[in-house]
Amino acid sequence: MRHLLYIIALLLLAACKAGKPSGILSEGKMEKILYQYHLMQGMAANSDSSSIKGRAYILACLKANGVSEAEFDSSLVWYYQHMEELQKIYNNIGERLHAELGDAGGADNDVNRYSKLSSTGDTANVWNGRHYYLLSGNGFSNRFTFEIKGDTVFKPGDELMLNFRAQFVQREGTRHAVAALAVQYEGDSVSHTERHVYGSGDFSLTLDAAHRHIKRVYGYIYMVSEWNINPRLLFVFTPSLVRIHKDLPPPQEEAPAVADTAQVKEDTLSKIAVPSSVEPEQMHSRPMPRRMEKIERK
Repeated sequence: MRHLLYIIALLLLAACKAGKPSGILSEGKMEKILYQYHLMQGMAANSDSSSIKGRAYILACLKANGVSEAEFDSSLVWYYQHMEELQKIYNNIGERLHAELGDAGGADNDVNRYSKLSSTGDTANVWNGRHYYLLSGNGFSNRFTFEIKGDTVFKPGDELMLNFRAQFVQREGTRHAVAALAVQYEGDSVSHTERHVYGSGDFSLTLDAAHRHIKRVYGYIYMVSEWNINPRLLFVFTPSLVRIHKDLPPPQEEAPAVADTAQVKEDTLSKIAVPSSVEPEQMHSRPMPRRMEKIERK
């Protein structure tokens, strides 16, 4: 019995040391390939984000790293089934992209420009979340939400703009996500806007807040995808929430109605009130003044 337990312990120890199966790319190799892929996608985001070009990019990255498409696919499936490992890889990719995207030629687009704004001033980036998010179509991490309290960050009438870059990594199926931005005012009334995202690229949502006290600003990005054993991933990076003070004058109460300039006057002869100005078609209905009666002398 002791020998059997010893053998089982050895087998378990060997399994732990073995780690991932043979033929699965290492974390470093996967990170290098995926980083190059996302960087190329980001550089071409403003020109073309079609799935055909996306596949060409990944094939170019695989060729440059001496990895076959079959090796990459099987490795991606394994990492997809071990999301903790894949999340570590994307954490590193997100940090690198956030730090190096400007040097790679992406500094001129709105998403990257707004993300570099400070958190103060009339036009400020008040984003308080991470620089990157990994969403998957398996239902376990298919969305992320954000929320910023009103406090002194926002003013009535502010313009709000949510910016982000979306990059899908999947072989088949519809590439679809939904982004939403909402404002809750004092009294709990809400205004909101949303945008559907189809394919990779840079996206923005704009919302003009009402001239009311802002209680909070919140929203989400949700990957629309049915569960599938094959990898369906959405990488969202460089999100920013830009707040623009417009310094609009406060709404004023309606002024009391002013009397019309054509005021009523009294006809000294007829003692009948008529307008001081009369339209031509009203002339026929205007009363004529009575003639002064003659006084007979005795």
